Amino acid sequence: MNIPVPATDPRARPVQLRGASTVAQLLDTAALLLEELGFERLSTNRICAAAGLTPPAIYRYFPNKYAVLKALGERLMASQNAALDQWVTLEFDPDDLPGSYRAMLNGQLAATRREIAGAWIMRALHATPVLAEVRHASHAAVTDMLSAWVAEQWPHIDGDAARRRVRLMVEFGYAVIEMLCERPDPDEAQTVDDAARILAHEHAGMIAPLP
Repeated sequence: MNIPVPATDPRARPVQLRGASTVAQLLDTAALLLEELGFERLSTNRICAAAGLTPPAIYRYFPNKYAVLKALGERLMASQNAALDQWVTLEFDPDDLPGSYRAMLNGQLAATRREIAGAWIMRALHATPVLAEVRHASHAAVTDMLSAWVAEQWPHIDGDAARRRVRLMVEFGYAVIEMLCERPDPDEAQTVDDAARILAHEHAGMIAPLP
């Protein structure tokens, strides 16, 4: 039996400032409701009512709540990726790998927590199969970016092997962020330190000179 797959692409993208403002209002409202009600009780009608807009306002841009959540996921991933790009460009210190990875993890936590309902959005992306591609695409883009950076900084290492290890590091890092956002940890600083040491050890092994 073929189960219909909900559409997740936007119907239209805003081209004027007013439209962009409406979309931002809808997304912010949807995030607040997601945090308050959970995904199952979230609906386009509730989003419109809470935003003080009529249903045509949301249906002009989004066909359903899955498309809204996809947009929220893409916004969150973009924020996380921007923080990671800043880390690579300005904050990474090859002489202090544990400290560098601690800064990276803390930056990812901060970026996630700045987003309204960041933890709920991450949870929904995991729990909703039709939205898994948002997470997969973001992780692939980060892996591409970091693999290119590693190849530029340490040209002596094997590119395919480095990419494989970078992918593992990316998935591990995101898992740590999701774990800490999902359930607050009273020992969060120690958990971040432990995870940073694991990432630093993997990084050191990845760039070690060939025998």
